[in-house]
Amino acid sequence: MPDAQERRLPKWPLWLALSLVFVFEAFLIVMLFAEGYAGNVAMLANSMSLLVACVLVWRGVPWSRWILIALLVWRVAEIGIAVASYGPGDHRLGGSLVLVTFYVVVGLLVASPLGRLRMRAAT
Repeated sequence: MPDAQERRLPKWPLWLALSLVFVFEAFLIVMLFAEGYAGNVAMLANSMSLLVACVLVWRGVPWSRWILIALLVWRVAEIGIAVASYGPGDHRLGGSLVLVTFYVVVGLLVASPLGRLRMRAAT
């Protein structure tokens, strides 16, 4: 009975992770405009897509969690490309590794059975 087991799973870790991604990506969009990097279309598109995907997963749209995972992989790849240009001993390396760890943990959480939020039945 996987449905009964899925109903007993706590949903707060997924909601917390989605909320953190949403807040961080909204902050990143604001910072891209404030710092004058709004021309970085790939990062801006990824951030806006992550916002939409978080909302769709939160609402329980079944196919949206795979889109969110793909967008998280895209973000990790962007960070990996940026890290490749860092020199040895660069102070940004630690923060980049923390971000990669955060996105990987969120991706694993969304891919787990916990990521299968159900839409509430209309009453």
